[in-house]
Amino acid sequence: MRKFGFAAALMLAGITVAEAQPISATTYTYYTISGDSAVELYQSMIRRGPHVNGAKAYASTGFSTLPPSGKLVQGKSCRIVGFRQSLKFVIRLPKFNSAAGLAADTRSRWNAFSSFVRKHEETHRAIWTNCAQGLESKVSAIRTPDCKSAETRALRLWADMRQSCQRRHDAFDAAEQKRLVRHPFVQLALAGAGQSSRGAVIRKSKKKRRA
Repeated sequence: MRKFGFAAALMLAGITVAEAQPISATTYTYYTISGDSAVELYQSMIRRGPHVNGAKAYASTGFSTLPPSGKLVQGKSCRIVGFRQSLKFVIRLPKFNSAAGLAADTRSRWNAFSSFVRKHEETHRAIWTNCAQGLESKVSAIRTPDCKSAETRALRLWADMRQSCQRRHDAFDAAEQKRLVRHPFVQLALAGAGQSSRGAVIRKSKKKRRA
C-alpha cells in the first residue's frame, strides 16, 4: 500500500471527499456596519464588506483543507481506500448591532436581508459539500489494473467534477442576483439613494489555498 498521490492536488483545489458526509467545520466572522437608514446601511456594506476576486461583496465564503488521508491498494486490481479530507469554511457576514434604532419597516427588511445573505453563503457551502460527496462515490468505485491508472482516473474525475461544480455555483449566483436586486431592503436602499441596482453583489465562494 502507498499513500494516495493525487490527494495533494485535490487539497490545493479546496475539495473535501469522504465516504459518507465530508468532515467540515464552519467559522462565522463578521464585519460591523452602521447607519440610521437603509441607505446608510447599504453604503456601509459597500465600504466595509469583503472583496472577492477584486470585486466588492456583501458576504463571502472561504475554505481550506487539511492534508487528506487515503491509500492506493494493489490486489487483483488497484483501488483507493480510506480517502478522507477535512474541509474548513469561513463565512464572512455583515453585522449591525443597533437595528432597534431603525424604523420598523427598515428593521424588518434588514433582518430579512441579513437572513438572505447568510442562507446564500451557506448554500455555497452545501454545493461544495454535495460535489465532494459525488466525487467520493466515484473515486471509491475506481478499479484499475495498476495504481498509476487509478491515480490518473481519479484526477480525471476531479477535473470533471470541478467544472460541473463551478457551473452549479455560477448558476446559483446568477439566479440569486436576480432575487437580490428585487429584495425589499435593497430596493429601499437604492430608492433612497437614487441609485441604480449596480453595486456590490453576493459573490460565489472563494478558495483559500494551502500548500
